[in-house]
Amino acid sequence: MAHAVLICSGARVPAARLLDHPLLDRLSIITEHGHTARYPDGVAVETVGSVHDVDEVLAAAWRIAGRHPLDGVLAPYEVGLPAAGYVRTVLGLPGPDFTTATLFTNKHAMKQRLAAAGLPLMPFAGAHSDAQVRARAVEFGWPVVVKPAYGGGSKDVAVVADAAELDAWLAGGGSPRPRNPTAVVERRADILVEYHCDGVVHDGAVRSVVTSRYLEPVLGRIGQGDPYGSYQLPSDHPEHRAVAELHAAAVAALGLRSGVTHLEVFGTPDGLRVSEVACRPGGGAIPAAIHLRSGVDLVDACVRTSLGLPPFPDGTPAPARTDARYVGHCGLALRPGTITELSTEAELAALPGVLDVVLHQRVGDRIAGHIYSASAAGFVHVGADTEEEVRERLATVRAAYRIRTRPDGTGPDGTGPESTRPEGPPASAAPDSTVPDRTAPDATDPRPPTPDHAASVAPARPVAEAVAS
Repeated sequence: MAHAVLICSGARVPAARLLDHPLLDRLSIITEHGHTARYPDGVAVETVGSVHDVDEVLAAAWRIAGRHPLDGVLAPYEVGLPAAGYVRTVLGLPGPDFTTATLFTNKHAMKQRLAAAGLPLMPFAGAHSDAQVRARAVEFGWPVVVKPAYGGGSKDVAVVADAAELDAWLAGGGSPRPRNPTAVVERRADILVEYHCDGVVHDGAVRSVVTSRYLEPVLGRIGQGDPYGSYQLPSDHPEHRAVAELHAAAVAALGLRSGVTHLEVFGTPDGLRVSEVACRPGGGAIPAAIHLRSGVDLVDACVRTSLGLPPFPDGTPAPARTDARYVGHCGLALRPGTITELSTEAELAALPGVLDVVLHQRVGDRIAGHIYSASAAGFVHVGADTEEEVRERLATVRAAYRIRTRPDGTGPDGTGPESTRPEGPPASAAPDSTVPDRTAPDATDPRPPTPDHAASVAPARPVAEAVAS
């Protein structure tokens, strides 16, 4: 049994299985000020002003280690990875060190290393000021993709079509600043298809790799309010083999010895192009979907490798929970406001090919805050024999799903109009009050909601996140 410290920003709610993992007889937490109440009694919590401040996080870890020796550092979320690497390096703990963690989280450093190793990427450049961002955009030609070097969940990632849109992005939080001093500007890819590839690495070798195809490119969904969906490709699928080769090359180029990976790849008219790679489990229901089909438990492998253990308890993954050739999943859209109607688990489970349904929200919940690419009211997993069938079944789930919300603040008695939109094809996204406010504070904002009717309402629940990006 072991003692680990979990590094988690105030914007995250750790999954219950991380807080109660069987390998840990003691778990300590480092999170940001004002967020201790979300952790159960008996869990030691140290707070810092920001988990981006690696020296402050190290000081907190040192205090924890002084009370009980540490065996590992858990960092399953993007923003905690650099600090985790720093703590591991200074305290001599297993897992990705500071250099490796930086290469997997700083998108500019990452792309430089991948390009030097010969992997195919879109043209890109780093920029450290607004003037440099503007110059790089003009150099590549409109439109361009802009993003902070550090970040996850598609937050502050944008496609800008001209100088005016770029200025709006810079003014809205994209501008390089001391905490995130580098922006990445890259030529926009003509994305025909997008893949994610999720792997487990031990002793420098890839021990498990699963390639999945998104139902539509994630970049095109940013701001539309619909979470992603994807389906896994069989190991003999030619697209799996091509993407898996890029995954192995990326892991080698960035020097990961042991850990869990999540790679994003674009299919373009000019071939495959690597987007980004992370040394953490994929977001949303990706770990659950992979566990369902292949038996690989990415969350457990993340914990085990963070403790210096082999990723699989018996040397190999557990048996798969289904024999379906294709397994896909899709997120169920969230809408800001108070939920007044929501599809039930029984209704969704009755749809063709459904293997599992998990709902995180219920009628009466108030949804507020930042809704990003992996945010969802729940997830539905389906099985199928063919690629065409799995896509059809996921489309059926999206078409059948319904959510109705009452926008907050519609009137003194809360009797304003309700908004509803079934989950459906992208064209159905309408500019109404159900479109998420992507400039809102994080969904895990601890402040209670303002009641929108005379009766009391349940406190705002966090936007559902599994092991998120």
